[in-house]
Parts: sequence; C-alpha cells; structure tokens
Amino acid sequence: MARRGRETLAWLAIGGTLVAMFLTAHQVRQGWAERRLAAERGVRDQLTTAAVLIGTEAAKMSALELRALLWPVLGANAAPNHRPLTLDGFARAGASVFAVMNDDSGGALPGYFRLARNGQGKWTTAELRGAIAGDSVYSRVVLDEVRRWTGRVDLDTPRSNIGLLRPSVRDVPFVVVMAPERGADGRAVALFGVAYARTVALRTHVGHVLHGVSLLPSRSREATDSTRDNGNAVTRVDNARLAVRLRYASGLRDNVSPAAADDVVWQSAFVATRDIGGPDGGFTVEVALPEHMGQRYVAAATPLGNERLMLGGVLLLGVGFAGAAALGLRRQYKLAEARRTFVAAVSHELRTPLAHVNALSETLLLGRAESPEQAQRWLRAIHREGRRLSVLTENVLLHARGERSGVRAAPQWTDVGAVAHDAVSIVEAQAQARSARIVVTGTAVNGARAWVDANAMRQIVINFIENALKFGPDGQTVTVTLDLVRAPVPGGADGLLYLSVDDEGPGVPAADRERIWQPFVRLAEGGSAPAGTGLGLSVVRQLVEELGGRWSVYDAPDGGARFRVELPLAAAAPRVAEDGSLHHAHGFGGA
Repeated sequence: MARRGRETLAWLAIGGTLVAMFLTAHQVRQGWAERRLAAERGVRDQLTTAAVLIGTEAAKMSALELRALLWPVLGANAAPNHRPLTLDGFARAGASVFAVMNDDSGGALPGYFRLARNGQGKWTTAELRGAIAGDSVYSRVVLDEVRRWTGRVDLDTPRSNIGLLRPSVRDVPFVVVMAPERGADGRAVALFGVAYARTVALRTHVGHVLHGVSLLPSRSREATDSTRDNGNAVTRVDNARLAVRLRYASGLRDNVSPAAADDVVWQSAFVATRDIGGPDGGFTVEVALPEHMGQRYVAAATPLGNERLMLGGVLLLGVGFAGAAALGLRRQYKLAEARRTFVAAVSHELRTPLAHVNALSETLLLGRAESPEQAQRWLRAIHREGRRLSVLTENVLLHARGERSGVRAAPQWTDVGAVAHDAVSIVEAQAQARSARIVVTGTAVNGARAWVDANAMRQIVINFIENALKFGPDGQTVTVTLDLVRAPVPGGADGLLYLSVDDEGPGVPAADRERIWQPFVRLAEGGSAPAGTGLGLSVVRQLVEELGGRWSVYDAPDGGARFRVELPLAAAAPRVAEDGSLHHAHGFGGA
C-alpha cells in the first residue's frame, strides 16, 4: 500500500508537471501574441507620429514661405518715407523666396500682380508678371477672386495687412497671398500679391522633411544608412520605402514619395492618417508601409528565441524544475514591469530638458534674441540642460555596463574638491528650481589631491545630490562633505576618502536602507514616488564596489538622511610598468 501510494503521488506529480507545461506553453504563446499585437500598434503609432511630423513641419514651412513672400510689402510699410515698391522688385524678391524654399520654383507656377488705386479709391487695371501674365484662365480666376476680396475688406484699416485666398485653377488648388502698400497717411495705395500652386509647394516642403528626418520605425536598419565621406561617418536618411501622399478637401490626392504610387501599399495594415491645419488651408497626410516591411519590423520586435529556450527547459528538466520554471516566469514578469516603468521614467526625465533645448535653440535659430546677453543666457541654458541629459545618460550606461560586465575605474591625480564643485554646478539648476542651497565643505575641499577616478566620483556626488533634491523639501540645504584621512586601515590601505551628502528630507526608513541600493527601487512618499529612473543609488553602489569602498545611509545629525561612502587610498603611489601602463589598487592611490 505504501508503494502504491508513492507511485500515485509520482504519477500525480508527473501529470501536474505536464499540465503546468502545457499551461506555461499556452501562456507564453498568448504573451507572445499580445506582444506582437502591441508591436503592430507600435508600428502604426510610429507612422502616425511620422504623419504628424510631416504635416506640422510642412505647415511651418508654408507659413514661413507666405510671410517671406509678403515681406517686401510689409517691410516697406514699416519704413517711413519708403520708395514706392515696383512689381518687378516684388517679383524678384518672390523668385528668391521660391528658390530658397523650393527645389523647383517653376513647378509652383508663381505669378505676381499689382493693383493700383486711384484718387477716388477705385482699383485700376492690374499689372502682371510671371506665369499669370501669359495665361488668361489663370489670371482671370485669380484677379476675379482678388477683386471680390477687395470689395469685402476695408484695406485702409491697419488690421487689413494680409489677404489669403485659395482658388482652384483647372482643378488644381492654388494659394493667393497679398498685402496692401500704404502711403504716408496709412491708406492703401496699391495691392501686391503672388499666386502659386499649393500642391507643388507642399510637396516640396514634405520632400525636405523626408530627406532630413528618419521616419521609419526605430528598429529599422533601413531608416538610416551610415556611409563614409572623406574619412568621416555620415548618416544618410532613407525614407524611400515609406509611402507618403497628401489629400486635399477637394478630393485631390498628391503622391509625394515614389512608393505612394503603388495602390497595393494603401491596402496594408500599416497605414496612418492625420489632418493638418495651416495658414494656406488644411490638408491630410497619409503615410503607409508595405505589408511585408511592417511585418518584418513586428517580427524584429517580438523574437521567439527566449520563449523556445524556456519551453525547452521545462521539457528537459521535468518535474523537479517545474516550480523553478514558474518562478522564472514570475521573475520575467516583474523584470518586464520594472523595465516598462524604467522606460516611462527615462522618457519623462528626458522630455523636460529636451523640450527646453528645442525651444531655446529654435528661438536662437529664428534670431529672436533681443540682445547678445540674452542669447548668451539661452546658450548657457542649452549647455546646462545638455549636461543634465549627459548625467541621465551616464547613469543608464553605467547601469547597463555594470549589469553586463561590471564598471571599470580609470584613476588619475585629481583635485577632489574641484570635482565636487563641478558636480554641484551640473545640478545647480535643479536646486534653484526647488529653492534649495548646496554647500560643499570638509577638509578635502580646498586643493586636496588623490589618485581617484574623477568621473566616477563626480557621478557619485551628482546622484547623491539629485536624490536629496527629489526627496527633500523646497528651500532645504544640501550639504556635501569631503574628508581625506591619512591613516592605515585594515586591508592594506593607507587612508580613506570620506564623502557624505546630508539633506533635510524625511530620511530613509530602517527597513528600506538595504533595498534602496537596488536598481529601479523608488521609495513612495505620501502614496506616490518622486520622478526618477530608480538608477541613481544603484549606480553609486556599482561604482563604489569597483573602487573597493563601502556605502551606507543613516539619519543625519540635524534630521533628514545622510548618504555616505568610504573609498580606500592605496598603500603606495601608482608606478609605471615597462610597457608604460599604470599599476594601481582599487582605482585609488595615495598622494
């Protein structure tokens, strides 16, 4: 009976293992299918982003083009005692604008006109230049629209500076933009305008975007092509496989890219559409990927290699490792959750400085700085935000390197106080945003030199201060203390470098003082965790481990938390080997 009972238990265990195996296989398959659907949505989202980018950039270029075309008139109105503007001068300026904004100004069929006004306020016969002068249908449609517009608008009011019409000539949408030339009394004395094919202009603007920005999904190796030019690496954007076309309210469709001419591509599952507004009228951007290309990107984002390994492990290991397989799945689920949280946190941390850099750089490029001093302030802000992005990127790279093969120290003779002050300058803007003050003190602040890895030390100080600013209150004082003690210590070192950072926050609970040094861990305060990637203290731990030191956290004497590291100084200064390399211990040496 005992033997039969043991056999029954064994069969039950085997049966349970088989059930678990099939359930695990089904779960893995279902998870892969869900990830595949998510990858397909990701490709379509990328195409939607591409459509928005194409449309908004083309609309911006159109707005600049309209303003530039009318600038001779608007600029003359703004200048006192200006000489009367001639139609030939206006046409030459317009031709220059088309030459700069478009690859083929002739294809836009630009035509220029001038209506003069007599003493009775009546508009006389128009002067014509360009394509409009030799085409009676073109000129008749445009001038009829213009005269109807002048009958509706009081051009003698200062607000009537710019007119915009959108007639169709032979079923082709055109743009007519015009502005009155004003006399000394502010009344309109003439009306200058330019008409051009809207489809050609927009197609050219979209072409600029396609040649300047990679719009294919980020996993695509076809999005960019790296070549060599005179020994320098050059990245060439290649959106040739992307189908792009514009659709207008009249129903007209305009193929922008060669791939858009194939009707089959618009039957693909990877199509995105976005309506765009603009000063010259709204239009719709349609973007598509061929079905086989979209599926290729989806397959690259959802490989089956890990799932096959996991299922093979379940089959080979059997009953004894069924529980381990379940634990492995649970660990993978937690890791995936941590990675998703990490990606969201990094995206959030990158968004603000990137938006700041983009806004300031675009303002500088447009020449809107009121003085050289203001331009310098904006440049310093861009530099500061760039250093902030560098700190975040360095944390991510150090974490990835530590997870893969461990970080490596590169020590040199360093002024440790100068390194600390440099770290403070990088996070100074964050401290000012919280009205916080950073104080650097200690015996090693002024001129003390040690054989240390300056980059590692700078990263440690930055991460400690950023942690203090996130968890501490507004208006707090963050104290950075550096002490260099020359005295033999166990382990053969001849001294220690002490680095501590005190804040005035709530402190770290005793139960969490070991956990906070792990990656992706962020302690919640008041029901939510402060913004951040959860990597700062983890990177500190990796760096200090490589340098042979110790790390700790406890309550600061005046409240808050004190984060502290102790870094050993080698018993002898570094020596130079016969091959010219430096030999050192732990990455630190005595002075």
